[in-house]
Amino acid sequence: MKNRIFLLTLICSFSGFSQIQELKTNSDMARDKVYSDKLSKAIPSPSRYVNTFVGTGGHGHTFPGPVLPFGMVQVGPDTRYEGWDGCGGYHYSDSVIYGFSHTHLSGTGIPDYSDVLLVPQQGKLNTVPGYKKAGGFGSVFKHSKEKALPGYYHVEMENGITADLTATLRCALHRYQFSNPKGKRYIVIDLGYRDRVLEVEAMKTSSTSVVGKRVSEAWATHQHLAFSLETSIPFTKTKWIEDKKEGTYLFVLEFPEGVREIAVRVGISGTDQAGATANLKAELTSFDFDIVRSRALAAWDLELGKIKVKSSQKDVLNNFYTALYHSFIHPSLWTDVDGRYRDYNDQIQTSENSLYSVFSLWDTYRGANPLYTIVQPQKVSDFVSSFYKQYQNTGLLPVWTLSNNETNCMIGYHSVSVITDAYLKGIPLENPEGLLEAMIASSTADQWGKKQYEEIGFISANTQAESVSKTLEYAYDDWCISRFAEKLGKTDIAKKYQVRSANWMNLLHPESRFFQPRKDGIFLPFFKPNEVNHHFTEANGWQYSLAAPQHIQALIDMHGGNEGMINFLDTMFLGSSSMSGREQADITGLIGQYAHGNEPSHHMAYTYNYCGAPEKTQALIDTILKTFYVNAPDGLSGNEDCGQMSAWYVLSSMGFYPVSPGSPTYTIGRPMMDHVLIQGETTSFEINVVNNSEENKYVQSISWNGKAYQKLFITHDMIREGGVLEISMGAKPNKQLANYELDLRHEISPAFVPVPFFTTSQTMFETSMELGIDVLFFEKGKVYYSFDGEKYQPFYKQGGKNIHLNETTQVYAKVVRDDGSESKVIKTLFTKYVRDKKITLATEYANQYSGGGSQALVDGQKGTEEYRGTEWQGSFGKNVQGVIELNEQREISLIQFSYLQDQKSWIFPPKSVSIEVSTDGVIYRKLGKVAGVPVKEGETLKVGELSVEIAPTSCKFIRFSVENYGSCPDWHLGKGNPTWLFLDEIIVK
Repeated sequence: MKNRIFLLTLICSFSGFSQIQELKTNSDMARDKVYSDKLSKAIPSPSRYVNTFVGTGGHGHTFPGPVLPFGMVQVGPDTRYEGWDGCGGYHYSDSVIYGFSHTHLSGTGIPDYSDVLLVPQQGKLNTVPGYKKAGGFGSVFKHSKEKALPGYYHVEMENGITADLTATLRCALHRYQFSNPKGKRYIVIDLGYRDRVLEVEAMKTSSTSVVGKRVSEAWATHQHLAFSLETSIPFTKTKWIEDKKEGTYLFVLEFPEGVREIAVRVGISGTDQAGATANLKAELTSFDFDIVRSRALAAWDLELGKIKVKSSQKDVLNNFYTALYHSFIHPSLWTDVDGRYRDYNDQIQTSENSLYSVFSLWDTYRGANPLYTIVQPQKVSDFVSSFYKQYQNTGLLPVWTLSNNETNCMIGYHSVSVITDAYLKGIPLENPEGLLEAMIASSTADQWGKKQYEEIGFISANTQAESVSKTLEYAYDDWCISRFAEKLGKTDIAKKYQVRSANWMNLLHPESRFFQPRKDGIFLPFFKPNEVNHHFTEANGWQYSLAAPQHIQALIDMHGGNEGMINFLDTMFLGSSSMSGREQADITGLIGQYAHGNEPSHHMAYTYNYCGAPEKTQALIDTILKTFYVNAPDGLSGNEDCGQMSAWYVLSSMGFYPVSPGSPTYTIGRPMMDHVLIQGETTSFEINVVNNSEENKYVQSISWNGKAYQKLFITHDMIREGGVLEISMGAKPNKQLANYELDLRHEISPAFVPVPFFTTSQTMFETSMELGIDVLFFEKGKVYYSFDGEKYQPFYKQGGKNIHLNETTQVYAKVVRDDGSESKVIKTLFTKYVRDKKITLATEYANQYSGGGSQALVDGQKGTEEYRGTEWQGSFGKNVQGVIELNEQREISLIQFSYLQDQKSWIFPPKSVSIEVSTDGVIYRKLGKVAGVPVKEGETLKVGELSVEIAPTSCKFIRFSVENYGSCPDWHLGKGNPTWLFLDEIIVK
């Protein structure tokens, strides 16, 4: 095992200390020594521009507490116990601090962490958690008595206790000062805070030390957190308080009366208690708060100083360094000081290099990870090593890891983007052959529609939720795999994945030019591009309309070229921001249908560069930078998402952005800074912005090392090798920039043949069906169809000879080109059924859960357990009423309603069903009413039937009312909120 502890000498004029100790990896050491002199000149303390409260208000979900860059510990105040805006554990609108915990998530959309909550008290001991019951522990505070800097937090609470916090990589130091001269002092260690506890223990090891652990279940379903705690003065008593029913687990430390100050140092570990103790002994041997705080500040100055910027506007500097600060919080260190760590199989292992967790890859692959390739190349290598360890443990690369738990949150296999982007930028990676093997395994695993994607070239909407988004993101990831394989000389693999990377075309509707959901061979009807629904991930059709950055020129061509794409983009950015469908809190920061508050939109403003209107990119970037980033608690347009929201600002304000990571290029936008200096190990990359001002937002000309530079992109090699990029600005657009050279000229594989589609919106018919087949507008291959999947015959669209169906038939179709290359085969079952009834609904269903249309409840198709499939019809917060009209008057004895129950999705069974019948549709008589099925907490997903049995009765019309369950019950996460009612087939016997 390599020794990871060393002495780093820095000149810290702001603190008065000439030598500070800092814990780092050996690989960091050499780089930091090279940087230390250069980074102390332009901005001696960039930390002074950081506002750690940015994002703690609104929906930013950040926290203000101390953390070191990419550190294991994120110690800070906890004010918000639950809820979406409590994801970071703190919200600026709150007025009560419950305690100070040691782990926090920065900007996620799901709550977790806040482990090992310390609660200082004085006077009478209160052991009732205030977050569970009024009158429990917690203290009111005011923001006027609160302040924070990178690595430091201070608050004076109204209970008379002042708290100061700081951190090392794996440890936290608390300092509590008590104003009341009387009464005993207590520190309560709350091990039941937030998460469901699976295992817990705490024990006194001396009169000043405690060790313990918690194994808990929340977003990370099996999180291990051990701690080792030492106090600056001895405690006189300890007490364990446990109430499993209430989830209360407290370890109380009692101190003598009148003590004025208690310092507490805490080491944590995801490995075990020995690891926590070792971390504490290695990193935090002193109770001298000022020394530890100054070390933390110096560590931040070192990291933030890797990019030096100048601006005449202080708010711009505040926004920049705050954004850079937020970009460097996660991923979080996972290995202990001795290299030990808990792996994905819950085994203790040892690593020679630092490993990390908290990878929000669906978010960060777009901007944050490319930023790390510029200023944190060694960290990037460690991140990829962390990926490979997970592959070795589980057979798959990470999707979204938390405390080394795989949450499988979000979509795609975006580890491959991070790996490819790093490798093509020249960052050394261990075992690239093994990484390619891991990429292939992750892209072909039998999960989340990947097998169907491989088989037919897209994911069908009736088999997977978010089918459009998954197809598009898989295609982008496949392009990354192709690039990586090509770099390794694996030609066959590269060609295979190059073909797969064009699968986005299979969902491009040739008329709307939007990516639309398909059910096997047909495009689903009722598509609305502004509707937020289950076919897209946290977005609508507009926000995924450009999700093929790897083939951006082909996408432009399919919109009719530059003019067509400009018109499309103008409609998106200049149109209404009105949306339909479900509520989606992530869709914020709107400019038309562009949503800067969520990641799928982040490259969109740069698309104008590629279709001959770079001045529109420059104007939009200017607007976004000034509008959606503000030096205030509610200063972010959406949740931070582990650095991605802030990384966009860092990159864009410097003047460039990676539209398609995996390409070692960055497109040029509108630089906000007057000057940028990125210091490498031996070289420096500078950007000088001439005539920069509020009004001068348009690029006039570009030069590189003093020579004219007629390209709208820079390369990673330019940054790495160093030089000076000069960008001159003006108040009016320079139209000549439209002629500059562009990046991302990647072509689609000639072997790719898009699949055809059937020109119908229904798969059910009564007597007969005329079925057409079509292809994308550019495709010149011939269409063939078959009824058995073997004997194919040509389909002559031009001759008007559609396929005529009289019986239930499965139809296969494919495209064959003159050179013999073929598309994937699509197949769809077209079902003939006897329509013996029709339905007229008196209540409106949600369009995104239409079930296929107005007759969905009587069309003969039954839904599965996937509510986001294509059969269920959903209504939110209201009863479903309607009339079924039989073809002729008949005798009935039973009416059966199929319903879905999915508590996690707020879908509950009907509360009751009542029936009335009529022979003329005018005069009805009541026939029967049945109560719904009782609901219990924790019931699993299921499809049920609710039947109304009646004495044989002759009628032609059946009027029904299905009563919504009502509000979510008290035990439910959404208690008090309306519920969904999902119905499908109504059977009349």
